[in-house]
Amino acid sequence: MRFRPEIDYYEILQVHPRASQEMVKKAYRTLMGEMGAHPDLGGDEERAKLINEAYAVLGDPDLRGAYDRARGGQAARGGFAPTPAGGRGGEPDQVAAFLRKLMLSAAVIAAGMVLARLLENPVLSLADLAAMVGVLLRIWSQVAVLGGR
Repeated sequence: MRFRPEIDYYEILQVHPRASQEMVKKAYRTLMGEMGAHPDLGGDEERAKLINEAYAVLGDPDLRGAYDRARGGQAARGGFAPTPAGGRGGEPDQVAAFLRKLMLSAAVIAAGMVLARLLENPVLSLADLAAMVGVLLRIWSQVAVLGGR
């Protein structure tokens, strides 16, 4: 089947470019059900054709990949197209890795503050801060390894 890269199939099915195959199928069924009647029974024939075309392309992983590549590697609304391995493009992975590092850093700092309160020492010593930085650096290096898999 041929597809038309100028048409935004993701918007037609009202799904995110990273939506799973199951979500695409569910969106297709929902939209066809909302039409109220089959086109042969008086429903909107053009709309039904467009929804069917979008589902035919996005419902097939090979066609979906070709469609995403034809649209320049980025799908609708600035999203990132899924890669064949099921991962995402490089930029979202970097953002996700940074957010994981940020969350882990906040957790370590919070744990240090709780520990200081439990020890009834409201001020962290320089040695405590140095240890905390060491732990953060170790966590950041491990998260980078985990994000690269």
